[in-house]
Amino acid sequence: MIQFLRKHSGAVIVAVSLSLLLLAIFTSQPRGHMTFLEGLVGEVIVPIQKAIYRAVSFIQGSIAEINERRNLEKNYEQLKERVEQLEKELLRMSELEKQNQRLKKLLDFAVEREELVVTGARVTGKDPSNWFNVFTIDKGKNHGVEVNMAVVTDRGLVGRIIEVGANWAKVRSIVDAQSSISGIVERTRDNGIVKGNNAFGSEDGTCRMVYLPLDSEVSVGDKVITSGLGDLLPKGIYIGEVIEVVRYKKDLYKTAIIKPGVDFQRLEEVLVVKSRFDE
Repeated sequence: MIQFLRKHSGAVIVAVSLSLLLLAIFTSQPRGHMTFLEGLVGEVIVPIQKAIYRAVSFIQGSIAEINERRNLEKNYEQLKERVEQLEKELLRMSELEKQNQRLKKLLDFAVEREELVVTGARVTGKDPSNWFNVFTIDKGKNHGVEVNMAVVTDRGLVGRIIEVGANWAKVRSIVDAQSSISGIVERTRDNGIVKGNNAFGSEDGTCRMVYLPLDSEVSVGDKVITSGLGDLLPKGIYIGEVIEVVRYKKDLYKTAIIKPGVDFQRLEEVLVVKSRFDE
């Protein structure tokens, strides 16, 4: 048989081809039922077609899923970058809004105290502590700033200028232990010297008003302002509020502990009082 197929292989191929052609023509004709051969072929071919269809569908679906995932990852990265940009912009806008609010308060103070000639300055540095005992501002001689000029905010007296450069100046705040200014209790009109309590290793951000008369009626809640004595600081600038009144045994005067109106842990912009219009 094998020898026969080898010997007549050409004839066999032609015969099989003709048979398949005739089968295709025969099965393509409209009939009411399939032949046995058609059914047999169908039983073999249909499962193979289904398997191939499922495999092709799976591959196409996998490719589509991979492409979709890539697109999602790309979109995610783009959205993430955009969110970061918006967050930075929001932070910048928030900072500008806070700065505008602070500057508005300083402007309101300057308008209320129209007798004072002031110039705005930004804090550019401070000593290494939690408090602004001594700090630097970005205004100096070129801006008319001089030693002993008062420095204020809308919340009250900050301190005075102790050193000046061309475009910078140093400020000693009223809470620094080396600070000493003349003050007056607004209600009782008692005069005293306001000193800072912030010394190295002992800082609480308060001041003490010493040399108050023994018969002074100063009490907790009283307001303390600058007295204007000595002609260094303008009169009437708010310093702070009395939170305690004490008398030490060795002293011949009363002492008032004062909480300043200014927050000396958070300073960003200040006003330098250059002069008074009535001078």
